[in-house]
Amino acid sequence: MTLLDKILCRPCIFCGIVDGTVRGTLIYKDEHTAAFNDINPAAETHILIVPVAHIDSVKSLTVEHLDLLQRMRKKAEELLTSHGHDPAASKLGFHVPPFNTVDHLHLHVLGGELKSKFRKLKYETGRMWYLDLFQIQADLEKKHRLHGGARL
Repeated sequence: MTLLDKILCRPCIFCGIVDGTVRGTLIYKDEHTAAFNDINPAAETHILIVPVAHIDSVKSLTVEHLDLLQRMRKKAEELLTSHGHDPAASKLGFHVPPFNTVDHLHLHVLGGELKSKFRKLKYETGRMWYLDLFQIQADLEKKHRLHGGARL
């Protein structure tokens, strides 16, 4: 949630989808995570997986979130498989502020061909605006080993 949203008391749209106060179709929910289809899909399958507890963005992640990221990864792989995609050939990642559109951590789960050259660029791993889930997990695990913690 942006500072302006907090000042104006605007609720987080993803928190509303998760708690049912905002219309949205959850395709999965447990006590830790929820999943729903992206309203503007970039690929044949484009699912967002969010933590139930509000976390602002990928920049807010710490080593304490490694279990959450593993849960998100496992659910992403299950959903991709159930939609007929090979998880190893799919994309899992996060946009980095200020390149994200909603300030609630959300994992993009992309299966199949991306719909345009722009979308390929928007979700291209290794760019400053898009971080791969596997790399984030590896970076946090390394920080945990070296420093016993710290933010990403």
